[in-house]
Amino acid sequence: MACWLLIASLGLLLPAQTPGPAVDADLVEVHAEDLPVERALDPGGEGWRTVDRSRISEGPGPFWLRLRVDVPPRAPDAPTPALALSLLGSWEAWWDGAPLGRNGRVGRTPAEELPGIVDVLLPLPPEHATPGPHLLVIRGSAHHRGFQPVGTLYQLRVGEASQLARGRLLWLVPSLAMLGALVLMGLHHLARYFMERRNRATLLLGLLCLAASAQLLLEAWRGLASYPYHLHIVRLWLLFASVLAAAVLLPATLHAAFREPRRAPWWGALAVGLLLLTGVAGFDGRNTVALGLSLVVSLVIALRARWRREPGAWAALGGLGFAMALYLASPMVFAERGFFIAFGGLLLCLGAAHAYQLRRQHQRLESATRASERLQLELLKRSIQPHFLMNTLGAVSEWVETEPAQAVRFIESLGAVYRHLLGVSGERDIPLARELELCRAYLEVMGYRHGLAFTLEAPNVDGEARIPPAVLQTLLENAFSHNRYTTPVAFRLQEGRAGGRRRYTFSAPAGAKATPGLGDGTGTRYLEARLDETFPGAWSLVAGPTEAGWTTVMEVPA
Repeated sequence: MACWLLIASLGLLLPAQTPGPAVDADLVEVHAEDLPVERALDPGGEGWRTVDRSRISEGPGPFWLRLRVDVPPRAPDAPTPALALSLLGSWEAWWDGAPLGRNGRVGRTPAEELPGIVDVLLPLPPEHATPGPHLLVIRGSAHHRGFQPVGTLYQLRVGEASQLARGRLLWLVPSLAMLGALVLMGLHHLARYFMERRNRATLLLGLLCLAASAQLLLEAWRGLASYPYHLHIVRLWLLFASVLAAAVLLPATLHAAFREPRRAPWWGALAVGLLLLTGVAGFDGRNTVALGLSLVVSLVIALRARWRREPGAWAALGGLGFAMALYLASPMVFAERGFFIAFGGLLLCLGAAHAYQLRRQHQRLESATRASERLQLELLKRSIQPHFLMNTLGAVSEWVETEPAQAVRFIESLGAVYRHLLGVSGERDIPLARELELCRAYLEVMGYRHGLAFTLEAPNVDGEARIPPAVLQTLLENAFSHNRYTTPVAFRLQEGRAGGRRRYTFSAPAGAKATPGLGDGTGTRYLEARLDETFPGAWSLVAGPTEAGWTTVMEVPA
């Protein structure tokens, strides 16, 4: 942690230490025609217009740029300064009327032009590097740019070549250090997701770390290796995709981690935010808006989690507050400079909160598993209690003498019930279709014992849905425990889906001498323990009498 804070501090200080004072004017003269060199180098002339340096955005050209550049004073033995120039296009330059150098080949057509690289460092002629103002004239073309940027002149600095290069590399150190940490965090969370219990928040947190890593790498790429200017649009689109991924994954991770109960407002806000991005000019503007919206939505989700007293909400709020403060300090450069500090600290806080949540879930799961195993044993004991065996054996002995075929069918049904119980006893969850088989086998046994027909109707239910084993069979046992049925009975199971959840409604008709249903008995505690083991903290169980009997409503995640 201390190492990361040191890296973050270094990242904040380095931009201020970058060598090469700003020596250029903010205004540039632009001429859209391909003038003869003599006319372009001659101060004055017609057809020139003055624009802000950050708003130079000419067509494919060729075009001319003309501006005053101040060379700062230096010590007598200091090296000759160099010019650092970043321009989206091919160009050739003159310094005080003398040729300075070229980058690619300027052309009147795409075939004639040879694309230059984005970032260039040119040594100045010693005889023209005296302190004071100088005239820089550039002839450029950009037939292969592929998009219309807000500005094409990204950088213009004069200073010692070693200091310019050193400053460029030092600026990358914090980003690359944070990049390695984020990649390791992302791979760690993904490995945990695939090797342990699959938690959606763990998966999203891992993907968020990798998306942030991709953004850092793409931001730092220009400092690592320059590239032909026509590839700049490819880098910008990749960078925008990584920013968009991080902006979406951040609130999605918080939404999953804190089990935010409301979904529609957040997805609606996300859709509106994406629509707003289409109206923002330039990639820098879109990246700034996307990250700002993401932080605002995430902050609201974290505040709601704190209001619900969710564990880990304070840590998330701390990380988001830190990131929001850096964003508000300088929103337009946040993606380039503040992002790696803000998201590094934010992801550390989210990782700590997530680890705390997983620890609590693990403890809760262990407790529920122990309770489930104990209650399951009690239920099995109840199934083979003496009076059950005595009644069963008495019925079998009577049928053997009077109706041998009936005795055989009863024994087969009883065997089917225990075979189903044995098959699901070690499972955490099973398909609903398998649970219904167990229930119908159980009803067949009870039908033989009572001499009546008992059925379970379950129309239009999803047989592939997962539920804890023996929960419906426990509800049937409770129904027979609290009712004495003297006529054929049909139990009913209905399924509904809403808001990403499944709702099962189980209806048991009232029988003769009906007594209150679930209560606080072993069956109820078994149901609660199995639901908490399978869907920790994400289930509900409500039961109560109705005019027709007893209804139990169970909600679980879809």
